[in-house]
Amino acid sequence: MIHLWEYDSRRIDGFNTPQQMSDLERIGNEGWELVFIKSDIDEEGRVTAIFKRAKLETISL
Repeated sequence: MIHLWEYDSRRIDGFNTPQQMSDLERIGNEGWELVFIKSDIDEEGRVTAIFKRAKLETISL
């Protein structure tokens, strides 16, 4: 059985650590796991975070 993944990117706060932790906790509570944070801070101080979570479906080989 192989587990399948889905991926998402979200813009989160890049400067305010308490806000960033709040953003990450909220997204984590949706079942997403943080994979990577890009260092692309925009003019609003937000960065791109990449997440993954397991899909409900699996495949057999």
